[in-house]
Amino acid sequence: MDNYASGGIGAGAVVALGILYRVYLAVNHHRVRSNCCGKELVVSVDVEKTTPPADIKIRIPPAESSVEGHGKMDS
Repeated sequence: MDNYASGGIGAGAVVALGILYRVYLAVNHHRVRSNCCGKELVVSVDVEKTTPPADIKIRIPPAESSVEGHGKMDS
């Protein structure tokens, strides 16, 4: 892979991220209303930037203590 291919891949990634960001700006915090055949449909799109704190609990069961074989040398 030469420098031109690497540059093309990098530029393509930047363009793709730019397009995704523009779609995000266009869709976020907007309400879409549709009235078809006498039925009304309202859809609101909100993208939250913050995530709630994770409630992760890790429980490690206590190890079973075995005295045999630890610290003893058989001769």
